[in-house]
Amino acid sequence: MASISNKIIVLCCCFVSTTFVWGQNGKHFVFPEYQEGQIVYKNKKVNKVELNYNKATEEMVYTGSDGKKMALHPIDQIDTIYFEKRSFIPSGNSFEEVLLSGKYPLYASYHCRLSIGAQNIGYGSSSTTAIDNISSLNTGGEMYQLKLPENYKVEPYTIYTIEINGKRERFRRIKEVIKIFPERKKEIMNFQKKNKLKNDNEGIIQLIQYISSL
Repeated sequence: MASISNKIIVLCCCFVSTTFVWGQNGKHFVFPEYQEGQIVYKNKKVNKVELNYNKATEEMVYTGSDGKKMALHPIDQIDTIYFEKRSFIPSGNSFEEVLLSGKYPLYASYHCRLSIGAQNIGYGSSSTTAIDNISSLNTGGEMYQLKLPENYKVEPYTIYTIEINGKRERFRRIKEVIKIFPERKKEIMNFQKKNKLKNDNEGIIQLIQYISSL
């Protein structure tokens, strides 16, 4: 199957109007740009390279010496990847960010749903098609670029993991934290209301820090 980039070239050469032009979203990456990261391996070896985490492919992508974007593999010998103020550790075949250590270690794994917007299908309506097989669209490394075609819809979401006495609990929203700490329901609800916490990293971190202090 021809790659997306090849299709774009063919359409442009034929002077056919199309929505497959490179957009400027970058929502399928954690960082808006590739940036220097420090890879620390379990054998203490350290390597510095430009990196970014791809939420769609769930891979840490690096910039090679030739400028080509490639997924970082294998990752089982990696201990931690450090950016300026953030750190990521391997988790299965992907990575998760370390948000908190201490009494209740907190981690975030980043994902996104992709769908392709179709042309108008009549009666003023349009349709979208969910993308289930990301690898089929990445044969030429298109998913490693910061810009995707404009008709690609990117819906990022985060799954949080908290460790409690060695047991890992997953959640996505503050209201789910109440189920993990039912005995702290009143305190959690009051703290959320008082501080107007949102379901993002900042809000989740504030809440877990508060619970840790109780």
